[in-house]
Amino acid sequence: MVVHLADAHIAVIGGGITGLTAAYRLAQRGYRVTLWERGELLGGQANAFPVAGTAIERFYHHLFQSDREIVALAEEIGIGERLLWLPSNVGYFADGRIWPLNGALDLLRLGFLPFHDRVRIGLVTAYLQRVRDWNRFERVTAAVWLRRALGNRAYDRTFGAQLRAKFGRDHDQVAMVWFWGKIWLRTTSRRSPLEGEHLGYFQGSFNVLIDALAAAARDAGATLVTGEGPRELQRRTGGGWNLDFDGESIAVDAVVVTTPSPVLDRLVADLPNAYREKLSGLEYEAAVVALLQLDQPLSDIYWLNVADDDLPFTAIIEHTNFVSAKEYGGKHFVYLSKYLEPDHPYFTMSDEELIETYLPFLRRINPGFSSSWIERSWVFRERSAQPIIRLNYGERIPDHRTGLPGLYLANTTQIYPEDRGTNYSVRLGNHIATIVADDFTRDIRRA
Repeated sequence: MVVHLADAHIAVIGGGITGLTAAYRLAQRGYRVTLWERGELLGGQANAFPVAGTAIERFYHHLFQSDREIVALAEEIGIGERLLWLPSNVGYFADGRIWPLNGALDLLRLGFLPFHDRVRIGLVTAYLQRVRDWNRFERVTAAVWLRRALGNRAYDRTFGAQLRAKFGRDHDQVAMVWFWGKIWLRTTSRRSPLEGEHLGYFQGSFNVLIDALAAAARDAGATLVTGEGPRELQRRTGGGWNLDFDGESIAVDAVVVTTPSPVLDRLVADLPNAYREKLSGLEYEAAVVALLQLDQPLSDIYWLNVADDDLPFTAIIEHTNFVSAKEYGGKHFVYLSKYLEPDHPYFTMSDEELIETYLPFLRRINPGFSSSWIERSWVFRERSAQPIIRLNYGERIPDHRTGLPGLYLANTTQIYPEDRGTNYSVRLGNHIATIVADDFTRDIRRA
């Protein structure tokens, strides 16, 4: 069945940054677009909620200076002036104290490691910053490569601790290409080696981006539906798809699924076996993030990596050491981040119990901390937070075209070799819109 441009109806499933960008781009091209988001709010993990007269994200967010796609989109939809570039700092919690880590001099002061280990870490980092050909890192794990480069002691106390924090029991299975990508991103986000790091944030939260992008998509002709999503996708005789809702079926000509891969697996009963196997071969780490509203700062560090394995959280992101507490009426906001397997007890325990579990360890970060500092707290959970990047991951990635005509997948498992993030979600949305439009154009030309 050949559908002409003016008649084509494209469904986008999922209202995160990728889905919104895809809907916007497809509507700009003249297609009739409807986006369905099962949750009540658009924006996915970047969505913010009201606090202290403004808003803050459920999951911490910032941009890097190398994030060109999202910066260009912000300018295009009229919010470029709301994107601020702010100084940030990084620290490392090891041996019961905070060590600043913002450059070579700080690295040389890391007193929990012998001096020659510090030098070795600096040399290895400098080498990785200069590597352009990441393909060499696809076939070796980060654990093997970094142990060989750093030695066991330096690895276990630094990069190994970060891998354990991020990937838990799979930490020694993660490909070196993932770790290279993290180093490379930080390198390209600085205008010069001597300049301190500046990160991007939308004044008023990432809702500024989400709201403007949703408005741009609607202005281009897209329909955005929240609080509803299809229960099943079924192929139509003669071409196209039926989206089955409770008691209703809606016919469309193509479907772009931007949700985590298990959702597509559930929605489509007759996926090709080879494609379904690729989906099932991809795994995610879950995440639990506690957010505290405090009446005073916990530390003076924005991003604090935790190397001591006995702490129950793996990073502390003190948002108001990045965006001034003045923007929040003098309140201080601290994220306590934990990546974990979906069967970890933290994922199902009550919010109150989780906060109580964390409290004694906050005194390790700041001995003066008291629970009386906490004015409000929230806990947010995400089952499909971080794809696990195993060896030869590039060969494991499912194609955007699922093998069924008119059905496409675009999600974080397909962002590679970079790690997932809002910039790459924008890039992915742009890319999938181009793929869909090219397929429609090719079918019309053939007809």
